Amino acid sequence: MEITRDITHLGEKSFPHVAAAIGTFDGVHVGHQRIIRTVVGRAREHGGTGAAFTFVNHPLEVLQPDRAPKLITPYPIKERLLKSLGVDLLVALPFTASLAEMEAEAFVEEILWKRLRVEFLCLGFDFRFGKDRRGTPDLLRKMANALGFQVEVLPPVTVDGTVVKSTIIRDLLHQGKVGEAARYLTRPYAALGEIVPGAGRGRGLGFATANLVPPEDLLIPDGVYAGRVFVGEGGYDAAMNVGVAPTFGAGGRRVEVHLLDIQEDRAPGYGQAVLVTFWERIRDEVRFASVEALQAQVARDIQRVREILSQPSTASADWALLGSGSCASMKCD
Repeated sequence: MEITRDITHLGEKSFPHVAAAIGTFDGVHVGHQRIIRTVVGRAREHGGTGAAFTFVNHPLEVLQPDRAPKLITPYPIKERLLKSLGVDLLVALPFTASLAEMEAEAFVEEILWKRLRVEFLCLGFDFRFGKDRRGTPDLLRKMANALGFQVEVLPPVTVDGTVVKSTIIRDLLHQGKVGEAARYLTRPYAALGEIVPGAGRGRGLGFATANLVPPEDLLIPDGVYAGRVFVGEGGYDAAMNVGVAPTFGAGGRRVEVHLLDIQEDRAPGYGQAVLVTFWERIRDEVRFASVEALQAQVARDIQRVREILSQPSTASADWALLGSGSCASMKCD
């Protein structure tokens, strides 16, 4: 997959028969996937280029900063997901004030037509673009007819009668309902982190942990989770605590990861990048009256994690980010 964050010289390169998807694609959920697969399929049929046109940051960070949401898929994860869907060319622009001021007509003619040289464009039913969000599917169809390219606007995608939207997924994650969110994402919610030194208490308790400072955009609440952690080329089942370890006195928020059945010589070291996937929330984070009570509960948590991850719905699932390459290639910032 070729990636560009600068469209200045895009028109100078040769990309045959460009079929492009356009959108913010936060979450790369099942609705977004249908758009991407439509353009990739179209490109394969015509010997062309399947492209995705998106933004590194959320447009609301510029348009209405006080309303800008935390991202479901930070850019490094979104990039890997789009690659796993077969995208040949990723145009990922920083959304800037100057881009926000561009009229819809100028955006279509100058960027999509002259620079990207799009022949087929696919978008979701609710996508808007250009200054004051004047760019609608109807305007796009009208301009496409005049310029000579095709447009397909896909209808809403529903799961069990609910229209899949990033806002719904974000709300579920805020509530810790990671299992429900995964049904709309078609994969577990994930975050990138870096191993940092901890207090060393886990090993003394009999449950060694790797510690991560959670990213600022982590959407889930504190609690204990079942999940999987990918380190380099390997993936491991894990019991994870997100929170402040209140039994030992409140501290900074951390993600403490206990990797199940990992050989000690393969445990990740400080500074190593990891990809953490959250499959199910088990319980709230609580303060225990004694270390012994904490140890007993952690043992029960680990058993519950094993039960969850041994189920066919999770054991057979493949996380799309591992489709090619290792998580080490994804930067945590």
